[in-house]
Amino acid sequence: TDGSSFPNGGLRATHTAAAFTTWDRSSPCFVLDRVLRIPCAFITHLGACMDDKTPLLRSNDALNREGLRLLKNIKVGTSSKAIH
Repeated sequence: TDGSSFPNGGLRATHTAAAFTTWDRSSPCFVLDRVLRIPCAFITHLGACMDDKTPLLRSNDALNREGLRLLKNIKVGTSSKAIH
């Protein structure tokens, strides 16, 4: 904790210290030093990035979305669901 949840207060309100993690399913899990490591992305409750991986994942999603849109517009691969 950053101290914001202590009774004497802190630099910010407790609810603004919240963040979310989500599993990055595009990266494999692995074991290092006998500990299971699960790749994650971290964002604030407002959607701001807290790591270097989240912007890359968002860019990948945007490229996939726009690539599918391009294929649809040129009438190629209209039944495609993803670009790899």
